[in-house]
Amino acid sequence: MFGVPGGGSSLALIDASAAAGIDFVLTRTENAAALMAAVTGEMSGAPGVVLTGVGPGAASAVNGIAYASLERAPVLLITDGPAASLHQAIDHNALFAPITKLQGRLRGDDAGAGIETAIRTAMTPPWGPVQLDLSAQDAAAVCNRTAPRSATPETAVDEVALEQVRQRLARSRRPVLIAGLEARYGDRPKALRRLVDALDCPVLLTYKAKGVLPDGHPAYVGLFTGAVAEKDCLEQSDLIVAFGLDPVEIIPGAWSYRAPVVDLRTARGPALPAETACRVNGPLTAIAHGLLACSPSGLWTAAEIAGLRDAMRRRLALAGKGHTAQTVVETLADLAPAGTRLTVDSGAHMFSAMAGWAAEQPFGTLKSNGLSTMGFALPAAVAACLHDGALPVVAVTGDGGLMMCLSELLTAVERRCRLVVVVLNDRALSLIDIKQQRQGSERRGVGCQSVDFAIAARAFGCRAWRIEAGDALAPALSDAFAGDGPALVDVTVDPSGYAVQLEALRG
Repeated sequence: MFGVPGGGSSLALIDASAAAGIDFVLTRTENAAALMAAVTGEMSGAPGVVLTGVGPGAASAVNGIAYASLERAPVLLITDGPAASLHQAIDHNALFAPITKLQGRLRGDDAGAGIETAIRTAMTPPWGPVQLDLSAQDAAAVCNRTAPRSATPETAVDEVALEQVRQRLARSRRPVLIAGLEARYGDRPKALRRLVDALDCPVLLTYKAKGVLPDGHPAYVGLFTGAVAEKDCLEQSDLIVAFGLDPVEIIPGAWSYRAPVVDLRTARGPALPAETACRVNGPLTAIAHGLLACSPSGLWTAAEIAGLRDAMRRRLALAGKGHTAQTVVETLADLAPAGTRLTVDSGAHMFSAMAGWAAEQPFGTLKSNGLSTMGFALPAAVAACLHDGALPVVAVTGDGGLMMCLSELLTAVERRCRLVVVVLNDRALSLIDIKQQRQGSERRGVGCQSVDFAIAARAFGCRAWRIEAGDALAPALSDAFAGDGPALVDVTVDPSGYAVQLEALRG
C-alpha cells in the first residue's frame, strides 16, 4: 500500500494491513503514491493499492490514477470519506468516474464483497483502476468475510477468427509483427518469441513492450510509436500483426500504411487507428500457439532486417557538444550492473534513453506512454526497487520532471532503494521548447533557473555528484553504482540536437 494518510479510514487500514503483513509505504505526495501503486500493479500483475485522505488528498491522486487508466494498470484506490460536512467535501466517485473502471463506497458488513468486486473489476481486461470511499465508521465495522470466488476462466479462442489469421499469414510474404503492452505478462513473452521465430519477420515493440523480445534478438528492428521512425519497415510489409497492441500506445495521427492489420488482443477494447482485416480476442499465449503451424513463405532476409535496424538507429543519433542524452545513456549502459532496470521520464531526453538502453526482459524499462506524464521516473524507480530489491534501478529524468517529485528522494532513502537517479539538466522544458520554436514563437515559459540537484539530493540523505560539460562522467556513475542506497548524478547536457532528432523520429 502507498499513500499519505489523512486520518479516518486510512489510519485504520494502515493498522489492519500491518496485522496482515502488508507494508504501507509513506510517500510525500499522493500523485507519487498512485504512480508507485500503478507500477507495482503492472510489474506484479496484482492490484497496487493507494490510500488517501478526504478532499485534497483524494484530488491530489488524480494524475497517478489517470496513468493507471491510460496505461492499463490494476489499482485499488481507497479514499477516506465521504466528508461528514461541507468542509473538504468533494464527490470522490464523480471526480474519479472518468478515469476509473468502478467507483463506490465500502459499507460495514458488505465491505468484503465490495472489495472482491473491485479487485475483479480491476483485473478484468483491459486492466485499470477502481476507486472506493471508506469512512472511519465503516472501517471500524465488523466485516463478514466472504469466501473468495474462483477465478473467472479465460475466454476460449474463436477458432473461426483464428483460422482467418492463419490464412492471412499463409498468403503473406512480408509480415511485420508489432507487440504491445499486453505481451508483457506471464508466459506471453515466451509464446511471442516462438511466434516470431516461426514467422521469421521483423518485429517492432512499443515503449511499454520493450524487453518482451530482447534487444539483441535478430528479428528486433526498433520501437514503434505510430510516427515516421518505423516507416521504412512498415511500408515494406504486406501484413501487420498487432500482438497485444493497445491503441493508447500509438501517438495521435493518421494511419498511413496500406498493409492489412491483424488485431490480436486479450479482450475487445478501443479500436486501433488502422482498418482491421481480422481480429482475435482471447488468451494471447493460446493465440500465439494457434499460429505456430502456419509459417509463411517469407521473403525477409536477415540482412534486410539488420539494415532496417541500423537505419532506425541512425535516425536516433543525437548531435551535441559535451554531454548529451545519448552519451549519458551510452555510459550508463556500459557501467550499470547486469539486470539493472531503467525508468524514464517524459521529455526530449526520452528518445535517446529508450533507444540506447538494451532490455532483455519485460519491464526492463518503465516509461509513461499512454499518459506520458512528467514526474514519473523517480516514483516508478522506487516502486521497481520495492517490487524486486535484488535488481538495481536507474531513473533517467530531466530537470523539469525531477522538480515535480524531488521529495520522493526521501522515500527512496527511507526504503534504502538500490537506485541511481540521473538528471539530464539543460535548464529547460526542452521538448516544449522545440514545439514553441516550430511555431515560430518567441521563447517564453520553457526556460528555468539552473538548479544544483546534487546539493538538494544530499539534503535528503543521498550521495550525489554534479557533472558539468567538461567533467568526466564515468567515475561518478561508477561510484554511484558501487554504493549502498540511493544516489543522484546531476549532468549538464547540451540540448541543441533534440530538434533534429525529433524531426527524424516524428516528422
